[in-house]
Amino acid sequence: MENPTSLWVTMPIIRNIIYVSVERGADLQRLCQESGITPEMLEKDDVLAGLELNCKIMETALRLTSDPFLGLHIGETTSPVVLGLVGHLMESSPDLKTALANLEQFVRAVTKLYDFYTEIRGEEFILYCEPIPAWNSLSPETASMSVDLAFSGTMHIVKLLTGKKLYPVRMSSRYPRPRDTREYVRVLKIEPSFNQPCNCVVLRLRDVQLPIIGHNPTLNAFFRELLEKEIAKTREQESFANEVRRAVLQNFNTTLPQLTDVVELFRVTPRTLQRKLKDEGTSFQEITESVKSELAIGLLKNRSLTVNEVAYKLGYAEPSVFRRAFKKWTGVSPKGYVNNQTNS
Repeated sequence: MENPTSLWVTMPIIRNIIYVSVERGADLQRLCQESGITPEMLEKDDVLAGLELNCKIMETALRLTSDPFLGLHIGETTSPVVLGLVGHLMESSPDLKTALANLEQFVRAVTKLYDFYTEIRGEEFILYCEPIPAWNSLSPETASMSVDLAFSGTMHIVKLLTGKKLYPVRMSSRYPRPRDTREYVRVLKIEPSFNQPCNCVVLRLRDVQLPIIGHNPTLNAFFRELLEKEIAKTREQESFANEVRRAVLQNFNTTLPQLTDVVELFRVTPRTLQRKLKDEGTSFQEITESVKSELAIGLLKNRSLTVNEVAYKLGYAEPSVFRRAFKKWTGVSPKGYVNNQTNS
């Protein structure tokens, strides 16, 4: 399995995706085999799945279930337990607004593949879910699926936490409008707006004041303390190089961020950033080359872009330079790699 040191999702979330996919017609052994994991891995809560593996699992699940609304359907079965300690913290919170704020604060304990944040605007409570830009580039179909899953799952968890059936008053999606939106109306009771500037669902502010059925101040304080310690421990153990690598991936949009962009994020000088990376045996160039290799492989696997388009997206002025770099990374040309994927 890949080493998901910078961008990952926890195994309970992956397990939920796979088991619901099996309930919807996928064969477990085939799904695992074609995704590159084993059924035994699904039971190991300490295993992390990196961005590429996460995309592969979701792409395979979509293909084997032939369910274009798989994200919505997985969300309908999602419970707080999938979120581990974060779920326990939500279950013991005093009210729904606090529970969602806790999710926003500690979502990084269960995944670094998307951002979840909230906003109060007048009488509305807005929940945003944004997959990292690299995910949208590598696999837009599964990024869209993840947003459906997040919003459907959040509303199902809301019902479990409050005992009330609440539905959003609006939903916006960055992704293209599907031919048929009736399943969104069935699950969320609204017609979403597509091709929008952000991914969000809007709730009534008064609805998020509802109390949580399992509110327990003692347990809530306990779970918060555990999560804060876990987050602090993770930060201490993470190398500076991994932080830089994640920053490059998280800020990959139309092109990869440059050194000047990254030093602004870390509020250090280029010389300081390069020195700290040198102390860990690497450099900014080596990190960006590694990221380019990972993104190039993922983009070519996705097959939605030509080789030339992938080259330009990764910042190469000349596709010939990208072809030489790709052969250096993988031992084959981009075209040869695509042909091998097609024939495998």
